[in-house]
Amino acid sequence: MQETSVRSRDELLARVDEFFDGVFAPLEAWLPRLREQLSERLASGPLTGTQLVALIASDVHAVLETGDRALYGAGYCADDEVVAEGNPLAWWQGPDRSLLASSTFGPGQAAIDLNRLEWYRVPAETHERHVAGPFVDYLCSNEITVTSSLPVMLGDRFAGVVCADVLVASLEDLLLPGLAALGEATLVNAGGRVVISADPDYETGDRFLSGDPDDGRPGDGSRFARSERYPFALVVPGR
Repeated sequence: MQETSVRSRDELLARVDEFFDGVFAPLEAWLPRLREQLSERLASGPLTGTQLVALIASDVHAVLETGDRALYGAGYCADDEVVAEGNPLAWWQGPDRSLLASSTFGPGQAAIDLNRLEWYRVPAETHERHVAGPFVDYLCSNEITVTSSLPVMLGDRFAGVVCADVLVASLEDLLLPGLAALGEATLVNAGGRVVISADPDYETGDRFLSGDPDDGRPGDGSRFARSERYPFALVVPGR
């Protein structure tokens, strides 16, 4: 690969990192206030879902309006020691920043086990931030989404996650021209799934068949460059 191509590849991957830095920034800024509010309120027992909505609504709207990232949705998903009754997911989304009116979270046979959801499970296990996706978000938007999540820690105890959603369409607007300039390059996640691609043979969610970005040995001479901060790799066709 020519030196100019390597530089262009690295610059594009840096844009990916910078984009997700910007997604996490308002969540990280909100987190200390949320921890303080929860610690104070939980001193008298767990909250209801309705109380959680009232507690965090203004802060979530501030997250959604912060910076130049095209955030589609944001909110907080509490564990069952924080919200013991009602909906543990307080979530606002869409152009009108409306509250998600219903959820399959909560009690009952149809309830979803949060620990089966990557955006919740990984921060719960690692106590580190995580980026999950792309996936079709059937719980909220029904759009192809990438979810960035931060664990909420009250002392040593995990108390849920704060999250922000970005639609894959927003990433396409930002990155597709640069991917095309590299010669039908592809952005894949850590599991080898296509996030976005300038290669007409690949669509979002496809398994990238040329190799595994985790082992660095593509099958067609492609070159991998992995992000050091996020679970993404950039795949550039061999020349």
